[in-house]
Amino acid sequence: MAKVGILGCESVTHEMDCVMIGCLGNARSRAGKFADYPKDEPVDLVGIIGCGGCPTAVGSDRIWQKVKALVDYGIDALHFTSCLVQLCPFREAFLETIKRDYPDLKVVEGTHPFHDTDAFKAGTKELLSQRMVTPQSMNDLVFKKIKLPPEKSEK
Repeated sequence: MAKVGILGCESVTHEMDCVMIGCLGNARSRAGKFADYPKDEPVDLVGIIGCGGCPTAVGSDRIWQKVKALVDYGIDALHFTSCLVQLCPFREAFLETIKRDYPDLKVVEGTHPFHDTDAFKAGTKELLSQRMVTPQSMNDLVFKKIKLPPEKSEK
């Protein structure tokens, strides 16, 4: 039985409310990057961790702590989510740190395919920056400019 973990992008999961349906669906159906596991063996998804956010001053070295949480449970492979592979400027540094600290751990870059990578990147940029529809902020509340949804009538 292959014991796997998934490492996801904090920005995508927290800022864009991704629930990893593509990643989990592909793991369940043995599609995408999960198709490479032997068909006659189950794939045990041990856990999902976030990268911890863009590392800035501390660098990528703190990723080892995140990965250790899964390695302690005996994972054989760690999948980077497809969004992390496509978007993360620290991907190579994460890979280097993981390979240095866990040389026997198989790292798989991706969970599911994207139909149009450029469209995915453009859409992600819009979701994170919200230029088409400006999101509201605490200032809108303070300056009494907050827009609220219409009240729902109870039936």
